[in-house]
Amino acid sequence: MSHLSPILIAPCGINCGLCIGYLREKNRCPGCRTEDAGSLNAHCARCRIRQCEDRTGEYCYECTGYPCTRLKRLDKRYTKYRTSVLDNLREIRERGVAGFVEQEKVRWRCPQCGHTLSMHRDRCLHCGRTW
Repeated sequence: MSHLSPILIAPCGINCGLCIGYLREKNRCPGCRTEDAGSLNAHCARCRIRQCEDRTGEYCYECTGYPCTRLKRLDKRYTKYRTSVLDNLREIRERGVAGFVEQEKVRWRCPQCGHTLSMHRDRCLHCGRTW
């Protein structure tokens, strides 16, 4: 599976394919949409947004309570990772998830080696280039 695919886009708009938990070699997290919840890392397994009973669709933007307090807090935390879940969800709503993923492939590609960058690191995991 590609590091960037629609199945790796979480309900909150996070691209699990950019997460260090997904990109690492050992104990790889399969992404929060996996059918095997036992294979999730601890943080994702207990994520209240992922388990939200109020969500009315596949993505949080489809909910009548959008954006909820939890999502706003997540968005604020993820700015340090150069990611806005609210912006991601807006792009998914406007472009569709396939269009969003294509945009992500360009945005998160290492300009030196072409591998997928991790949002959680400031260097390419493959070639070490700082970005």
